[in-house]
Amino acid sequence: MKILFFIHSLRGGGAERVASILLNHFCEKHDTFVAVNNFKLPFYNTDSRVHIISNQLNSKSKITSRLPLFIKMVHTIRNIKPDIIISFLVTNNNYVLLANAFCRKKIIVSERIALTHEPSIWHRFLRKILYPTANKIVFVTNEDRIKFGWQQKSLTIYNPAMFEPYAEYNNRQKTIVAIGPDKRWHQKGFDILISAWNKIAQQNPDWTLEIYGRISDVPLPDTLKQPQERVNWMGWRDNISEVLRTKSIFILASRFEGCPNSLIEAMSQGCACIVTDCAGGAKEMIDDGIDGIIAQNENIDDIATKLQMLINDDTLRNKLSAGAIEKAKMFDKNVFFAKWDNLIDEVAIE
Repeated sequence: MKILFFIHSLRGGGAERVASILLNHFCEKHDTFVAVNNFKLPFYNTDSRVHIISNQLNSKSKITSRLPLFIKMVHTIRNIKPDIIISFLVTNNNYVLLANAFCRKKIIVSERIALTHEPSIWHRFLRKILYPTANKIVFVTNEDRIKFGWQQKSLTIYNPAMFEPYAEYNNRQKTIVAIGPDKRWHQKGFDILISAWNKIAQQNPDWTLEIYGRISDVPLPDTLKQPQERVNWMGWRDNISEVLRTKSIFILASRFEGCPNSLIEAMSQGCACIVTDCAGGAKEMIDDGIDGIIAQNENIDDIATKLQMLINDDTLRNKLSAGAIEKAKMFDKNVFFAKWDNLIDEVAIE
């Protein structure tokens, strides 16, 4: 079977990472192509059997690039002649669905972030009109699948746990870890997290907050740029699993999410996890008090209180760590691959 994947980029974000994981899986059985709009390197690792196509445009203006991108997508579909098209992320999905109206191929589109936080009214309107024309719609949260409707065409597939579980609770560093690219500081709530940490930092002199992720040239607000008490920006790490298995607490203070890879990774490596009850999948992934703690979204005082509670109680941290490792089994990569394989087979015979 010939599969053509469309995505904006293959670097930097959670959706892009999941796309690379899927591409590497699909190429084991299928002739697999991926058309990438932003061809800036380096990519996440992709198998040499994956055929990568550049849909890079010279124009930096969104307005002037729309028609050329649409035309490139039509040409790519006609040249490759795929059996099935897969597209990630709403803006890209809308363009691909429009292009496919001229090609009539079977198509799967996937939402990767909370429906309430998509980029523009225009794309939200197009999504409402165009998504029902897809063969299948994949969501990463049950909440969004139900909210969108068209449940006969849709399903939920959570992101995969790609790391082997690590169940050692003892001898972990007194470190609180957050993960996310600095250019998404607002979505990831790094300003909220640092404010919460500042409330309790002085009474916990042996604890440190570390923020991991790609460092970019995107301007940060003054509250993030100025020196903070034991807040370390750690940059990108290829060995994040080895980092997580040495840390005590993982926190996701996001304002909104999809199905956060970083949370799944932290759970599988035995961190005691705190998440906010923001729009998206984080609160679907945690049973409060059993395999993690849920704090109130954008509530600095509540986040600080929950952090202090975990710092004070190593028995609770160990309990949540054990629960997190057990919960991470529901995100097993083999379950993820099986669901996508079944979906591909189902669409192929429609």
